[in-house]
Amino acid sequence: MRGALDAAESPGLRNASSEPVKLIFFGPGDDVAPLLTGTSHDVVHAPRRVEVDDPLRGSLRGEVDSSMRSAVRALAVGDADALVSAGSTGALVALSRHLVGMLPDIRRPAIMKSLGGADGRRFRMLDLGANIGSGPGQLHQFALLGTAAAATASPDTDDCAGRHGIPIPSVGLLNIGSEVRKGPATVREAARLLESDNRLRYGGFVEPHRLFDAATDVVVADGFAGNIALKAAEGAAQMARYLLGRELSGRSPGVTLGRAMLRSRLRRVRDAYNPQSYNGASLLGLARVVVKSHGGADRQGFENAVRQAMDALSTGLVARLAAGI
Repeated sequence: MRGALDAAESPGLRNASSEPVKLIFFGPGDDVAPLLTGTSHDVVHAPRRVEVDDPLRGSLRGEVDSSMRSAVRALAVGDADALVSAGSTGALVALSRHLVGMLPDIRRPAIMKSLGGADGRRFRMLDLGANIGSGPGQLHQFALLGTAAAATASPDTDDCAGRHGIPIPSVGLLNIGSEVRKGPATVREAARLLESDNRLRYGGFVEPHRLFDAATDVVVADGFAGNIALKAAEGAAQMARYLLGRELSGRSPGVTLGRAMLRSRLRRVRDAYNPQSYNGASLLGLARVVVKSHGGADRQGFENAVRQAMDALSTGLVARLAAGI
């Protein structure tokens, strides 16, 4: 909650109408309302939350009237312009698809995140878990969504050159090898579809260990493989941060001097490995802006997720995605 307030109070942050951001919190009113004293933000009392063992069918039918369902319903009827949630991914995807609906001709939503690659370059990856198993046609559609999203990004979230989007984003397919004959038939057929579509600039297969080379602007995967790749990368980053911290925690004169001399560089390395700095993943293909925050996000992480939602509104992401498809 504090992170959302930080985002709303940031200088220069405005909604699509260039007015100050107004937040609506859905949750236990007795806990939330006191924290909003003196602000223009609102709270909708919704004490029930989606639990891990709640049946998804009950949420969809309204039998489980959770804070998430109340928030998605508010978005669907126009009481809110965008939604940020740190709740269950499966429930958020299902409720958004059911209540908000999809863009015309889009079959399924995809979770997309912007990630930092080599030399400060950024790339976007989807799907990161909205769908378990996707056919060639669905992977092709994800490539179109990712291309449209990369082409409409704002300077604040784009590459180090600070351009307003990427004119012709390149697209790669996550695979176990770079050779054209490698991988399952689904991925090879998807590659054929991407290569033959003149709306796309297909850059070939991307192997997992080369993912953060950022050789392409967009990397497409089915939700199962994409989610595993992301979580494996986050685990490796956490281990790298731990090892770096341990090696630099000594009190010997040499280590102390090294820390002092390399303080700014070490800070950059630490931040590069911090998942909170890129928290927030957009659900592409929905008719409204929905951003999924990591359940373990801290104050900085949730602030970044809210900023991402506001960026999607200011760039007209949903309308541009519809045009791109």
